[in-house]
Amino acid sequence: MRRAKVKKENPPVRLLGTMFLLVLGLVVVYVVLALGIFALVQQLVHLDKANYTLLWPILILTISAILGVLLAVFIFRGYLAPLSRLMQATQSVASGDYSVRVEMRGARGEVAEYIRSFNKMAEELSGVALLRMDFVNTFSHEFKTPLISIRGFAKLLQNDDLTPEQRQTYTNTVVQQSERLAAMSTHILELAQYENTEIVSGKTLYSLDEQLRRCVRQQERDWLQKGLTVEGDLDQVDYYGNEELVEHIWSNLLSNAIRFTPAGGQITVVLRQSEGEITVSVSDTGIGMDEETQRHIFEKFYRAAPYPDSRGNGLGLSIVRRVVALCGGRVAVFSRPGKGSTFTVTLPAAGE
Repeated sequence: MRRAKVKKENPPVRLLGTMFLLVLGLVVVYVVLALGIFALVQQLVHLDKANYTLLWPILILTISAILGVLLAVFIFRGYLAPLSRLMQATQSVASGDYSVRVEMRGARGEVAEYIRSFNKMAEELSGVALLRMDFVNTFSHEFKTPLISIRGFAKLLQNDDLTPEQRQTYTNTVVQQSERLAAMSTHILELAQYENTEIVSGKTLYSLDEQLRRCVRQQERDWLQKGLTVEGDLDQVDYYGNEELVEHIWSNLLSNAIRFTPAGGQITVVLRQSEGEITVSVSDTGIGMDEETQRHIFEKFYRAAPYPDSRGNGLGLSIVRRVVALCGGRVAVFSRPGKGSTFTVTLPAAGE
């Protein structure tokens, strides 16, 4: 997988051309003004002659002066003043102030377009900064919780008066929290990699139904321990994509279904291919979700309450959404509290 190359923009030729024409017009006006002054001086020198009059030189001077003033005001208000505000705002953004916005007052033409683009860029940067701050805060909290637990139970294990049962319980907790940290680190690295990926490479044509069966078998131990039943209704489908990347979708969806389905429940995987698209749905008879949870379920570190255990980290579905987007597909969820959930992934059935 590789990043898409950013297309370099050409220099602002239109703005330079407009400014050149305006400045050229201003030069022409002042040349005419200078010629008018020269003509006026000539008239004054020959004022004693009857056929000389001051009317035309004065009229030329007046018109040239008015045009010069109007053109100068137009250039300043329409171009120089907005560009000055844009430069000041750019310096503010460079210093880390993403809340700055440039007023559109007096801006026109290409300068107005640049200001609109700048304001949009500043708004995006502000949103990214807020997301980054929220991510760091949440990330720190999520890492701090298992670390405190590990430290606490490690200190308890130093006590020589523990019974074998207590020592085993504390050891299991340390191992469990360590595994949670390891899984969280892996998921964060995966998510960071996928969020910085725009083009998926390494595509091959492979059996999607066989991939789903393999993912179910890989988690067989987990669903058998809970006494769950896993059923599949899979069409024979060949899919052209990055096999390793797509497998993260099914692994995370199945893991979630196993985690949120009580003992004795059922998980159903359905694969269908229609004209132009492939649909995979993973359904469970678990605890379900309310509408508020469904609105946030794909956000980073979001974990619905009540959460069945401490193994999750709220990143699995974020990875699912990003990978599905990279594949050009979409993911949706339908759920009701106490009635289970169904996650549906739709992928384009593109040929090789």
